[in-house]
Amino acid sequence: MGDVEPQPRGTFEEGLAALAGDLMRLRIERGRPSYRDLEARASGSLTGIRLPVATQSDVFNGKRLVRADTFMALVRILLSYDEYGRPAAVPSHAAPELAVWRRRWQELAALQPPGHSRARAARGAQAARAGTSTSGEAVREDAGERAAGPREATGRRAPEPGREVPLYGVPGRIASPDGFHAPAGSAGPAGRARTPWHPEPAVGAATGGAAGTDPASASMADPGPDPRPAAVPASMPPAGPPAGQAPYALRHRLVGHLAPVRDLAFSPDGRLLASAGGDTVQLWDTTTGLGSITPFTATHPLAFTPDGRLLAADARDPSLLHRIDPATGRPDGPPLTGHASPVTGITCAPTGGMAATLELGGTVRLCDLSVGRLPVVVTHGGGTDPIGAVAFARDGRLLAAARSSRVWDLLGGGLAGLPRTVSAGHPDVIALSPDGLLLALGYRDGRTSVCEAAGGRGALTLRGRAGPVCALAFSPDGRLLATGSDDATVRLWDTATGLPVGPPLSDHRGRIEDIAFSPTGRLLATASSDETVMLYERSGAPRTTALASEALAVALRERQPVRLPPVRAEAALVRVAFSPDGRLLAATTGSGSVHVWDPVTRRPVGPPAAKLATLPWCLAFSPDGTVLATASVNRTVYLRDPATGARVRDLPTGHRGPLKRLAFSPDGRLLATGSTDGTVELWDPATGTRSREPLGGHTNEVVGLAFAPDGRRLVTCGTDGQVLWRDPGRPLLPDHVSPGHRGAVWSAVFSPDGTLLATAGADGTVRVWDAGGLPVGKPLAGHLSAVYDVAFSPDGQLLASAGEDGVVLLWHPATGRRVGGALSGHDEAVNAMAFSPDGSLLVTAGRDGILNRWVIGPL
Repeated sequence: MGDVEPQPRGTFEEGLAALAGDLMRLRIERGRPSYRDLEARASGSLTGIRLPVATQSDVFNGKRLVRADTFMALVRILLSYDEYGRPAAVPSHAAPELAVWRRRWQELAALQPPGHSRARAARGAQAARAGTSTSGEAVREDAGERAAGPREATGRRAPEPGREVPLYGVPGRIASPDGFHAPAGSAGPAGRARTPWHPEPAVGAATGGAAGTDPASASMADPGPDPRPAAVPASMPPAGPPAGQAPYALRHRLVGHLAPVRDLAFSPDGRLLASAGGDTVQLWDTTTGLGSITPFTATHPLAFTPDGRLLAADARDPSLLHRIDPATGRPDGPPLTGHASPVTGITCAPTGGMAATLELGGTVRLCDLSVGRLPVVVTHGGGTDPIGAVAFARDGRLLAAARSSRVWDLLGGGLAGLPRTVSAGHPDVIALSPDGLLLALGYRDGRTSVCEAAGGRGALTLRGRAGPVCALAFSPDGRLLATGSDDATVRLWDTATGLPVGPPLSDHRGRIEDIAFSPTGRLLATASSDETVMLYERSGAPRTTALASEALAVALRERQPVRLPPVRAEAALVRVAFSPDGRLLAATTGSGSVHVWDPVTRRPVGPPAAKLATLPWCLAFSPDGTVLATASVNRTVYLRDPATGARVRDLPTGHRGPLKRLAFSPDGRLLATGSTDGTVELWDPATGTRSREPLGGHTNEVVGLAFAPDGRRLVTCGTDGQVLWRDPGRPLLPDHVSPGHRGAVWSAVFSPDGTLLATAGADGTVRVWDAGGLPVGKPLAGHLSAVYDVAFSPDGQLLASAGEDGVVLLWHPATGRRVGGALSGHDEAVNAMAFSPDGSLLVTAGRDGILNRWVIGPL
């Protein structure tokens, strides 16, 4: 998309303006629907999307960064038009073409200054009441289009004066008549207090300020009660680190959800963190902070089984539970059925294959995960006293805490405890310590009580800021209790003394929805209605990974490739290719040599095929990796053993000029050859026979060949500037021509899913075409001279280009936006490139004889 010049990371305002420009280009490319058309299209799409005109005006004019769900909703609606402006299907949340836009929003949100979003939201609300945009002008689209009505710029109607905005009714939220919902370790509130809506996440400080000076709630007039617990003498020394030092420091801010994040779960080894928001579950690498959305639409609650499977509710039917394989993000076997109502909590036994689930009405069921059999209903003697939290204790007891604060041993069939010193009133949230010895109760007035689960002795009352306690979690050893509040802060308490441990963690900008400790207690994760997850690491904890590894992970997450030591050849490098398994890296040189290296160690594999008669322009691995094809000056194709370089078959072609390009079909049954004589030949590499007469259409050299991933299309390009499309089954005449480049077209490549084709031109541009050969957006401009090669990453999310100016540029294929800065590691032109099959490396081959390896991620 678009004549996009190289863009630096820049400021938030610059990024916001660039994003608005790209959205406007997308709108133009989709037939330029009016604001009213988009609003009507959204309301009639049966997706629940609402796009008020005021919101659209602010977004398209770069006035503010709206919430992630609003931004992605606008992109989805724009993509529901074809290039002629005709309505088409609305893409799903997980559609591949949305990934680049989601990443753009995340990158911009990370640049947003603290407080910027709230100021914008306040102006937006005022503007909505006045019928203006956030700039103060009347909301209009373009000349001749109608003004917007007085809607709130965030996409919701402005609330009436004095009327609160309801918390519940958020799509995907499990709610009961009393508003109660909770993960297994804690209970949601009965009639939870309403939450102030925070329009979008903002970057906060790594740790909170001094105790009692919470930045997220500093504007509150009430400073809150004395934070010291009522049951502990004020003179008792506090536990934990020295005053002012936070016990946990922010390590990663995880951005990617498009709805409030409701639940968290760590894997048994602590290497993965699962988070659920709306109908999406994301899995995060706790070391690198990199995340991925599971292809399966699942929702809260979440829990990992001892063998590392993730249990999650079905987003379409929350009474169904799925076991998800974290490696694929897809269900591993049939769902667990038998629940009578939505599942609100899950807990797994620390050993064995048992899990307990909590239903919306308070029913607890046991499940044997080894056979997928559900469920044995276990009850308690409380009658109408609903259970709010369940947990397996380390001694094997299944404990359940009821709203009355009673604790039941469900497997033992009796009352395990009844706190005697807890204040009157039902708690809003409940949590049991991992050993089953402590019970924590959170109340709407900001109190949290901690007592023995059996008998209620030694009750302590913890007081933070005024406001409902929304989330509770015990550390694995039970020595710390984390409490999350409606004021967007998380506080840590010593369960023995009831004293606060360190200052509050105040990096969120919305209500705390869930808290989770990793199995060792080294990591602490918090989830919020601001659609983000904060991952903290215990201060002073020994590193589990090398500092260099963490630095590399951060660089890759920020889209900054890292250059490894280069490989040096004796002459200019012309072509480069990875074997399909990624274990071999082959290259040709201008001196006629064919080199094969180990891409990790840079050591040669076998002797170089030092044949002066070898043409440097031809190099290709067969799809099964057993054959490496090269060509000679006598117009013969050599099929070699990649490991030894030995020739296993010769294909004497019928070309009248030197060969310039080779390409195997995806199934390996065809080998295409392009020549300076302007023709293309198709060969059966197994038999050495030519399948058809030479294919014409070009008036000069054929220098580029590309098969579509499904094998149904063959694209050829040449120095005559033509891009020709053929059906390999009927290839004699091209059935489509894609004009556009001025001068030679040096290379062509299909995206991995076959929906896009990229071409490299001597005019210094990269052009992107759809599967029908029609242009997608404007040419990608950024190179200073001819572009010689293009390559898609294996996931299709990056497009690399390189050429005469000696630099490599990375692009978002769907939007045409640049990704990061130029990769400069060559003194002369870059002739060829290749991504490794796993997408972690990009290699570039230069005329200077240097082969650079760029770590591009993921690790």
